[in-house]
Amino acid sequence: MLQQGWIVKAGLEEVSEDAPLSGKGQGRPLVAKAQRRELEAVLAGGTPLALVMVRVAGFSLFERLYGATLASRVVEELERVLQEEIGRLSPQGQVLILERLEGASFMALFPNGVHGLADLFDMALRLRLSVRNKLNHQVMKLTGQCLRIEAGCSFLPADTGRNFESLLHFALDDAHQAARGSLDPSKLGLMHQFRQILEVPLLASVYQPILDLRRGEILGWEALARGPEDSYFSSPQMLFDFAEEVGNIFTLERVCREQALAGLGGVGQGQKLFLNIHPQTLGDPSFRPGQTLNLLERYGLSPHNVVFEITERHPIKDFTLFHRTLEHYRSQGYLVAIDDVGTGYSGLSSLAKVRPDFIKVDMSLIRGIDTNPVQRALLETMVTFANKIGCAIVAEGIETQTELTSIVAMGVHYGQGFHLAKPQAPKPQICLPVSLLSPGQRRGGQELTCSMPVRELVEPALQVLPETPTKNVKRILDSQPIGGVVVAQDDRPLGLVMSHSLDRLLGAYYGTSLYWERNVTRVMDPVPLIVEGSLPVEQVAGTAMSRERFKIYDHIIVTDNGRLMGIVSVQKMLDALARVQVEMARGMSPLTGLPGNVALEQEIERLCRQESPVSLIYADLDNFKVYNDSYGFESGDQIILLMARVMSWALRRHGEPDDFLGHLGGDDMVAITTPERAERVCQAVVRCFKRLVGACYTSEDRRNGFVMGKDRAGRPGRFPLVSVSLAIVDSLGPCQIGDISKRAAEVKRWAKSIPGNVYVRDRRSPLAGDEAMAPEQVA
Repeated sequence: MLQQGWIVKAGLEEVSEDAPLSGKGQGRPLVAKAQRRELEAVLAGGTPLALVMVRVAGFSLFERLYGATLASRVVEELERVLQEEIGRLSPQGQVLILERLEGASFMALFPNGVHGLADLFDMALRLRLSVRNKLNHQVMKLTGQCLRIEAGCSFLPADTGRNFESLLHFALDDAHQAARGSLDPSKLGLMHQFRQILEVPLLASVYQPILDLRRGEILGWEALARGPEDSYFSSPQMLFDFAEEVGNIFTLERVCREQALAGLGGVGQGQKLFLNIHPQTLGDPSFRPGQTLNLLERYGLSPHNVVFEITERHPIKDFTLFHRTLEHYRSQGYLVAIDDVGTGYSGLSSLAKVRPDFIKVDMSLIRGIDTNPVQRALLETMVTFANKIGCAIVAEGIETQTELTSIVAMGVHYGQGFHLAKPQAPKPQICLPVSLLSPGQRRGGQELTCSMPVRELVEPALQVLPETPTKNVKRILDSQPIGGVVVAQDDRPLGLVMSHSLDRLLGAYYGTSLYWERNVTRVMDPVPLIVEGSLPVEQVAGTAMSRERFKIYDHIIVTDNGRLMGIVSVQKMLDALARVQVEMARGMSPLTGLPGNVALEQEIERLCRQESPVSLIYADLDNFKVYNDSYGFESGDQIILLMARVMSWALRRHGEPDDFLGHLGGDDMVAITTPERAERVCQAVVRCFKRLVGACYTSEDRRNGFVMGKDRAGRPGRFPLVSVSLAIVDSLGPCQIGDISKRAAEVKRWAKSIPGNVYVRDRRSPLAGDEAMAPEQVA
């Protein structure tokens, strides 16, 4: 007797069901005569046949909506995927027939002498998940929608003496009828393997860095789950598809979060861990508020270090519950990112409702953006949109250098992709390539404005002890015209409570019940921005403005050797910078954005008056005139910009935070750093400039190693590629600016007399010093 078949279903809702399968047409056989004989011989030999049917549900409606051409492409892709997957999944890889039925329906037949129904059922599920994943990857690009895939299975019993065509029709009808049933996980052999993965657990986490494209530093890492190698669940796509199928997505995500936190290791101040969250997980009763918080405390993290990354590929069914739960977590300090933007369900209306801190643009919009003007226009619009609503764009899937340079030029805030780093464990540490750094960098990436110490802007701070009840702090903030209070113990700042943050916490669901009677440490920001009063205003302002969006306008706590001096508001710093910037803007180089002659002279004069030793690095380009004459002024400007980027990067990488870089004009630049770091900075400049400058030449000139041209006297000849000469002059104490200029001119002439990329250091008696040596050459 023919045994009943099982079928597995998943996907989006469909509007209508296809008619029951009845073959290629009325009265026509399901398989050709020659193939039927081969199949009948297998049955006659005592071996049953296994039948697997795969179909696209609602395909007739799909064809009416999107047209016959697109429907044909879907059928062709489905057949290609089936040929690949069925041979891999079937016993011994032996498939006797793969036949197309009506619409987008296929059946496969193969001998099945030893495998039972559970094995066949497992195979059908694996096949459906594999086909759905691969087919919908293509269909999503074409239509923005996912197809629903059905995969059924049944047996044709051996040696029954019944008509073969009749057996085959009955088997297909059984599978079609079973399609209206539901999946029973208890019958699924894969469940044992899946449960073991969760219980041991057998999951691993890898981490892919997300890079700040403006500062060249790591913002954080996205944690990605990996199943056991050489298993069906090694692919995260299969792992999560199966979990969603059997209703265990919440449990799987909980285990993934635990593994991600356990393997992360330490993070720097302000760095983030991006955790992928299914939209329905936020409504899961087991996703309790305290559960994640306890995990974070165990590993030395806080909610400010965590970004919940919610994918657009899954619909938000109960938006009211989702929004209320999301706001609760936001009130605790967690951040929110919307993932896969541009490929899923939400659209602009959902973005407006969720108000994410980060918008992660899907790689389908990033791949090839360097050559696709439509994609560029879309991304530029999204950057403008993000800037206006106060969030940041993360470009995913960056895989080439030209894609990276394109999105940097468009002002994208953050980037992620294989070109920067592949997911790894332990988490990789990287920095932005030197050629992409903005030339107008100083003091950790901020443009020069002024050197006023931040202590000059300090205002008195209202302090409270850590055991002060939250209700008392609320009354203080309501009764006085202040924006926040500092939580301190023995004049040592421990945290900050801003009025607007406290109102958000108390206004959240159960906020008053949770915090009103508790001490203030429960509601304070435990990692506020704390700076020493000696730091320059522009450095503090830059650090303040690079904080999380909801903390940008929080007060800055100023200390003197760790003891509380007071607070400074962001607005007061910006007002001070604006006043100084107007005066200094005239001295900025229009090409590089670096401080010009006026600012450079002021900085050198200031250093000449101080007691601490400094080193001045004078940079000049060799053979630059010939390059300008041969390639044009625009290309010459690119060489100067390259030099500015290289020197800026070298100071950031090997110098001190308050190092200075100025542009005297033309191809002359000056960097100021400490004596012990000067040579390391020069070594980096010489090495990197030599490696990168070749890209500014044609392939022929680069191979030759020279260009034909004329020198300043008009004499023709061969001239080497542009190189850099660096001269280091040390000042060990107060001196005259004229002495520095004279000494620098002498050392620079010595450096330019040496061929190639070199730096030299003046080893004669340092200015304001006693030691005497000759200049030293280093190639």
